[in-house]
Amino acid sequence: MDSSGSAITEIGFGSAGVGNLYRPISYEAVSKAMTKAHKLGIRYFDTAPHYGAGLAERRMGVALEAMSRDDIFLSTKVGRVLHPDKNSHKKDADHYVEASPFDREYDYSYDGIMRSFEDSLQRLGVSRIDMLFMHDIGELTHQEKNKVYFQQAIDGGFSAMSELREQGLVGNIGLGVNEWQVCDRAMEYAQFDCFMVANCFTLLNHDITDSFTDKCAANQVSLIAAAPFSSGILAKGSRDLGHYFYAEAPPDIVTKVVAIEAVCEQFDVSLQAAAIQYALRYDCVKSIAIGMASEERVVQNIAWYQEAIPEAFWQALERVI
Repeated sequence: MDSSGSAITEIGFGSAGVGNLYRPISYEAVSKAMTKAHKLGIRYFDTAPHYGAGLAERRMGVALEAMSRDDIFLSTKVGRVLHPDKNSHKKDADHYVEASPFDREYDYSYDGIMRSFEDSLQRLGVSRIDMLFMHDIGELTHQEKNKVYFQQAIDGGFSAMSELREQGLVGNIGLGVNEWQVCDRAMEYAQFDCFMVANCFTLLNHDITDSFTDKCAANQVSLIAAAPFSSGILAKGSRDLGHYFYAEAPPDIVTKVVAIEAVCEQFDVSLQAAAIQYALRYDCVKSIAIGMASEERVVQNIAWYQEAIPEAFWQALERVI
């Protein structure tokens, strides 16, 4: 997975927060965070049209201008086409506040993928993408409509992504989803390079390791584990709680976090370091994508990523997760 001259780094800069997820942040904060990440060795930057309805891509594009294109590994996503809302200046939608004045339309067709990709290039100010993910395909997002959307992807979307890869406009292709099962199914219809799996390769949700990690390794398909904090609770802990899968954490999840925290305390390992490093123990996992909307968060995430964790800790943890 190296089409740009820069290899993907094991820790990646996730940009949902850059698109004002849950709260607004300033462009200045974004620029400082990305500059700090690059200075400290992070070369992988991920974004999507969905994040702030194009806001994250626009903000990242400006910040990336100060970096050499061959020195970064950049991924974005397709599957939503943005349409301008002439009656709005800023919009609040899908957990994003003060986002750009665009409505999102799911479109996994050939034409939809091509339009989404070209729009992303313009917002980012680049001429190629190192990794292109089809975003949020699957039953978790679309429920009863998923059959229609998945067929749309089979009929044209997957082909569009493959063509972009063949043309050299995209280095690698895959899916970016919250459910690994749809990746397993999609492998029947196209040759993918990598899957980004969010919230489903964590200390709290890891049935992906039952067989799918082995399947990926056997087929030379890489994984990027996103949202290792399960939307927040593994960053804040059982006392401060936080979101779990973009919603309030249910009691059984809180109980599980308490059990994990006990093992962490026994081995003097921080909960956050365990959350970040867990998926990286699998050879097929090439990177962990983490939200970083401030300089402070960048520095803290890198410290947790670098924290030494003894093997005995992981053995003890297996008994409670």
